[in-house]
This record gives sequence, C-alpha cells and structure tokens, in this order.
Amino acid sequence: MNTSESSKAKYLKFNNEFMDVYLMDGRVLRIPLDWYPRLEWATPKQRKNYELIYDGEAMHWPDVDEDISVAGLLRGNKAPRTKPYLTGKWSPKLEKELKRIEASYRAKPPIPGKRTKPPIAKSMRRETAKA
Repeated sequence: MNTSESSKAKYLKFNNEFMDVYLMDGRVLRIPLDWYPRLEWATPKQRKNYELIYDGEAMHWPDVDEDISVAGLLRGNKAPRTKPYLTGKWSPKLEKELKRIEASYRAKPPIPGKRTKPPIAKSMRRETAKA
C-alpha cells in the first residue's frame, strides 16, 4: 500500500475517554476525546453517527458539526479552544462581517451555466421590446 492509502480510516470505535481510529494498513490511532471537545461532549449516539469522507481521509459528525482528518490526527493536531469553536457562535462583529460578505456574493450576477439563462444581448433586448 502507498502512504496515502495506508493513512485512510476504515472504521472508528469509542469508549468514554478515547476514539480509536482503525486505519486501512492495520494501525490503530487512540485519540483522547478531550482533544476534541465537541466529541467529548457528544452523546454516544452522536459519536456513532459519523461518516468517512474523502474515501476515508477524514471523518464527519453531522450531529455535532465536527470534521477531523486522518492526516491531522497523525500530526497530533488538536481542536482549537476558541469560543466560536466551542459554542458554535461567532462574535457579533464577525457575524456582521460574514453577513456583509454573503450579501455581496448574492448581489453579484450569477455566472452563466447550465442552470442559469444566458444574458440576452442588447440587440435582442431591443427586438423583444419592439415586439
């Protein structure tokens, strides 16, 4: 197996203190749950509700909005301890900035594609208006 194949998750098991990540190459990573507070605070049912994403390169828990990559686990990365991460809420200042950015995206015209109608040429607009 090549390196990228060997660092893919096969399945996970949990106990009260650890998450065991079983890799395709047979290795097992034992990760303390306190590295990932969202998982530590999750119920056993929420922990078991995970998806292997990107062909096993990462895991996603939709119930607690957590994503963890196998590469990050191998590097020893822990979850941040910031207030937005822990609470899932942004500060009012950041929330306002996010809304401003999202509004600017909505204000831009869509890029023509399969699901949008192409813009009508000016010459066609005049003909349509005369009809």
